[in-house]
Amino acid sequence: MRENHAELVFEKMSDERLWTFFPHLRPSSVDDLRRLYRRWQAGAAPQAPDETWENWLCLLRTDGTPVGGAQATLFSDHEAMVAYATYTDYQRRGYTREAISRVLAHLAHDHGVNKVRAEMDRRNEASIGVVKALGFTRSSQRAGANDLAFELRISEATRE
Repeated sequence: MRENHAELVFEKMSDERLWTFFPHLRPSSVDDLRRLYRRWQAGAAPQAPDETWENWLCLLRTDGTPVGGAQATLFSDHEAMVAYATYTDYQRRGYTREAISRVLAHLAHDHGVNKVRAEMDRRNEASIGVVKALGFTRSSQRAGANDLAFELRISEATRE
């Protein structure tokens, strides 16, 4: 994800249906989105120097149309957290599962990650379905009041 992607995706990011579960994160302008992407592009979390962020704009292979975004937060203990958003017109087509599957492979192969977490609003059935389809299980870790936590252990066999 790069700063200059803001103009490309702002209209898709402005769809209020995308923000049902976290409306406070909705960017109010292309400049807000550009600033967010600039922070992401920098890679390091400002308040957490032991964390690294990686972000991707997900594009259709056929014509390069943006369909969503994926994010991984890498921690120093070989663990990571993933997050994702699929633009409204492209939801429920398998794009999220494909993107996060690729992110998981990248985390395992390129960063030696052995545990991945994901948190989502307990009402977000589609997102819960994605992580379950990828093999995540409910975690005992406490998430936010309206959130559920899931985790996936990456085995040595998965890395090969």
